[in-house]
Amino acid sequence: MKKLLFILVSIVFISCSSRKVLVAKTDIKKDSLVETKVVVTKIDTTNKTDSTKVIIDTDSSEIVITPIDSSKTIIVDGKSYKNVVLKIKKNKSNTLYTNNKKEVNIKRIDSVATSKTKTKEHQIGKTKIIDKKQNYWSLFWWILLILIIYLLWRNKQRLLSVL
Repeated sequence: MKKLLFILVSIVFISCSSRKVLVAKTDIKKDSLVETKVVVTKIDTTNKTDSTKVIIDTDSSEIVITPIDSSKTIIVDGKSYKNVVLKIKKNKSNTLYTNNKKEVNIKRIDSVATSKTKTKEHQIGKTKIIDKKQNYWSLFWWILLILIIYLLWRNKQRLLSVL
């Protein structure tokens, strides 16, 4: 009887149970490589020209008029002169002033930017989900089988007499 009870209890506690497996592996690798080149060219040119030119033209003339006969009158440029030595001085001065000032500023800034980008992406994913629920019908069949065996064992006298 103890053996039967041990077997019955062990069958009741050993049953099909649920099995849950959840495996999720994710491996993500991202690599980025950025290369930037900037080239700046600056040209600065300054030209200055300053020239001054001064031209002085001087004309000086002196005329001396002396009469041959000092008792007579002399008419010069519509004016009459008597008993005179006449000196006529003419000064003519021309001044030409020229100033050339030239200034040139050239500024040029030139820039070139180059950019290289490399991107690598590596993904590995593994997902495993197993969900097994408990089956109670198999337990019912075991209990029914044990019950039948128990009843047969209990009534083995009657069963043997019928056979």
